[in-house]
Amino acid sequence: MTGQYSDEELSRLINDANERAFEGRLERLRFMFSVEDPNPAPASSLSYAYYEEARLCWFIGAFVATILMSQLAFEEMLRSLFRVANGVGGQISTKKNVNDAGFSDLINQAKHEDLITLEEANALHLIRKSYRNPYVHSHDVNVKPNFSTQEMKIFAPTLVEASVEDEARTTIRILVNLFPKISRRFWGQ
Repeated sequence: MTGQYSDEELSRLINDANERAFEGRLERLRFMFSVEDPNPAPASSLSYAYYEEARLCWFIGAFVATILMSQLAFEEMLRSLFRVANGVGGQISTKKNVNDAGFSDLINQAKHEDLITLEEANALHLIRKSYRNPYVHSHDVNVKPNFSTQEMKIFAPTLVEASVEDEARTTIRILVNLFPKISRRFWGQ
């Protein structure tokens, strides 16, 4: 017995949840595999762990987590490259230490060094500015009672004409396409 539930009851809850979630998971997995670059790519272990976790979050329907983990995968991929290129305690051109540089700084540095294209930089900035930042730095909207726009994207997307699921779909599409492509460019293959 685990707490107030027996193992049998917990198993039934899991089976019921799996049954309810099956169609959504199937649709998300079908989508991800339809847009994903299937070829393996070299990557730092931490950035690859974030990449895999972002994919798992998308599959299970954890949409905010999908966005956050995707952003972390890209940020760590860029940070790893600059750690290798600039040495321990190295700096990027803004004189910021690689470890202290933000995602925006890393994107801009990679673009400045022609390590990523303008389109790739714009896609990474889209994740950062339009999808990730609003969840990390949420604000109230001017309605009574006040609600967070991000909360409404989760619970009442029709009221704000945007949904966290759509944002996560765009983010995962960018992740599974660009992460392997950029990583191969950095590390060869």
